[in-house]
Amino acid sequence: MAWKSNINTLLILLVLLFIVSALTIAIVAYRCFIVPSYAELEKENATHHAHRVAAGIDHEIDSLDRITKDYAHWNDTVDYVQNNDTTYLSSNYLNQMLEDNHLNFVAIYDTKDNLRYMKNYDLVASLERPPHAAMFNDVLTIFNNSSQNGLKGVWRENGKLQLVAVRSIKRSDGLGKTYGTVIFSRPMDTVLSNNLSRQFRLDVDIRPIYAPNDEPLLAKVATGHSVSAKPLDNNHLGAYFPLLDLNQQVVAVAQIAVPRQTYLHTKNIILFSVSGAVVTIICLALLLLVKIRQVLLRPVKKLTNALHQIRQADEETLPSGLLQDCAIGGLVHECNGLIADLAAWKAKHNYTRENSDLLKRVVPSAIFTVDNNKVITSWNQRAQLLTGYSSQEMIGRSCFLFAKEPCQESCGLFDKADGEPIIGRECTIRHKNGSTLTISKNADYLRDETGAIVGGIECFEDISRRKLFEDALHWEVALNSRLAMLAQSILQCGCNEGQVAEELLDYARNLTGSSHGFVAERVGDDQQVVWSATSLFDNLEVHSGLKTIFALASGRGSLLHAVYDSSSGVFFNSLDKLQGISLTGGVTNGIINFMAVPVNYGDRIIGQVALANNEQGYSKKDLQAIAQLAELFALVLTHLGRRQKIHHINDASETNPLAQNFA
Repeated sequence: MAWKSNINTLLILLVLLFIVSALTIAIVAYRCFIVPSYAELEKENATHHAHRVAAGIDHEIDSLDRITKDYAHWNDTVDYVQNNDTTYLSSNYLNQMLEDNHLNFVAIYDTKDNLRYMKNYDLVASLERPPHAAMFNDVLTIFNNSSQNGLKGVWRENGKLQLVAVRSIKRSDGLGKTYGTVIFSRPMDTVLSNNLSRQFRLDVDIRPIYAPNDEPLLAKVATGHSVSAKPLDNNHLGAYFPLLDLNQQVVAVAQIAVPRQTYLHTKNIILFSVSGAVVTIICLALLLLVKIRQVLLRPVKKLTNALHQIRQADEETLPSGLLQDCAIGGLVHECNGLIADLAAWKAKHNYTRENSDLLKRVVPSAIFTVDNNKVITSWNQRAQLLTGYSSQEMIGRSCFLFAKEPCQESCGLFDKADGEPIIGRECTIRHKNGSTLTISKNADYLRDETGAIVGGIECFEDISRRKLFEDALHWEVALNSRLAMLAQSILQCGCNEGQVAEELLDYARNLTGSSHGFVAERVGDDQQVVWSATSLFDNLEVHSGLKTIFALASGRGSLLHAVYDSSSGVFFNSLDKLQGISLTGGVTNGIINFMAVPVNYGDRIIGQVALANNEQGYSKKDLQAIAQLAELFALVLTHLGRRQKIHHINDASETNPLAQNFA
């Protein structure tokens, strides 16, 4: 029996070698690949967040530069430098303007660098502080030594970090000679750090560097001019990057606390998974050793003798009388019975399959079946016509290939526990051409003879066009009904123009999901009276107690007058391509998208209903809805006798420009 001992020894050695190899591979992979990879991923993530915060600081600098440019490239600023008109200062450099733009310093110099105006404002105490004439002299010197029209960046003045923007004073077109210099400053205080923290959902701290021997890590970042990472604690990784001033010298370091919970949790999961896999492999190897020994040492000889005798008999079926006193004989008998059962089942299965295929062909609905793994097993002709996918493309693939909502999140048939069929459920599917179809479907389980679920069957019909018609009809009926109620309420309550405009504006904002807007009446060719407006338009000029929009020759206000060139309304979901859009007096700083509908009186446009900042963007459907509100506003103006007043003002404006200031 030496061969048995040799087999046992060989099997044990093979299993031990397998276990040692598996453990070695697992430890080496974890130590040399997994842990370093996750450390590198963590560092890359911290660097990514550092770049995002750096971009946020650059955005703040660009915002300050845009404000500085608006004031520097302005005819009124040029006139002030030349004529020293103090009304320019009292009108444009109010404390409220500094607080709204978070500015703490403003200075105007002439071409000889003589200080013409300076204002030092304490944003924390909301008080004006005594100005220091020497403030930012170094910045002015750097700007004069450069050949650029503008300078922007970080600067440390009197030990405090500032965002600084410098611009040459020019006419509104930005061309021609230079009349002086404008400097605006914004503090890099806790307000900026808190804004960055809220924007990126990270703890952001900006720390000035006063000496090269400051904290070693800060000194390293300042020297290397790159992003460095260091664990702050068990739950956060610190990312550091330097901030350079206008002289390209490091004056501060930004610190970002990046959460580490995700990486630590994932690393622990992998460690547990690797350990569990190793233990499982060891257990399986031991079990395999026992099973192989049993299979090799006990029945091999008996099975070999039985198979040899069966081959000697040259029969089509295994002889049940062979070795009846042996376990192999029973196995032979069961094999014969199994062969007979398989033949009967095959005949029955073929008959059932033929009837099933016939049913799928004649039923005028799209039908397909799946197994328990949601893999398609059949696909009829109607399903091919509705979806564009042939049976060759679909059979053997998951039903998620074409199924969308709600099947992608949860399968209505296999993910529920009640076992009930699905009747008349509306879902969406993907056509082969990429379009989305709405269907109504029925689905149920496929079961075997024992009642066990072996798959599912589903039939569906395309109801996309019917749904579109129903949705359009419901929307139009609801809109007309609500407009009728609104019109009746307005005409019966006796409201004035402002009250009507305010109610119309609230309704229009709710109808389109807009954050801002205004309702205006046109007076003359270059003036609009704003009857109601949101806070975005608070900076519009006020004349005779009413906000007024002017269209200057330089193009200021072109966006707010765009509707007067269109008879059906306009909408802009992107303002990037509009020329002159930055010349609207700062109003467009908060405008993301914009739409306006004209208020028509006969063949004349007498006003507009304008809306801004819809998250989804505007469409022709929004224009259609707001156009009905515009018609209602025109009716209200006529009902209140406003047309007589408008004609009077128009006639007066032709002879006397001062007649535009009306009561």
